Amino acid sequence: MPEPSVITPTGDLDVASVEAFRTTLGDAARETQDGLIVDLSDVDFIDSSGLGAVLEIHERLRREQRSVAVIAPRGTAAAVLLSLTGLRRRLAVFESRSAASRR
Repeated sequence: MPEPSVITPTGDLDVASVEAFRTTLGDAARETQDGLIVDLSDVDFIDSSGLGAVLEIHERLRREQRSVAVIAPRGTAAAVLLSLTGLRRRLAVFESRSAASRR
């Protein structure tokens, strides 16, 4: 069974860094036949543009019948934003990489 690609951004995911993040997500999606795991554990700050990039790849892969798992451990910037926006219900969000891999 193929393993999903894992993307592990660090630091800030904001308007200044989102294009590089989008490129990384798109490259990873092209290089794998399976889904993606986006590990946001080490993201210090994420704004709407960073979250938008995650949603864009989620929608693209959903149309291709592939999946995106998001790792956002409790208390992280990503976990807080996903909860505040209600997107935790729309995305497959996990506390750890091992939990995401078992999906």
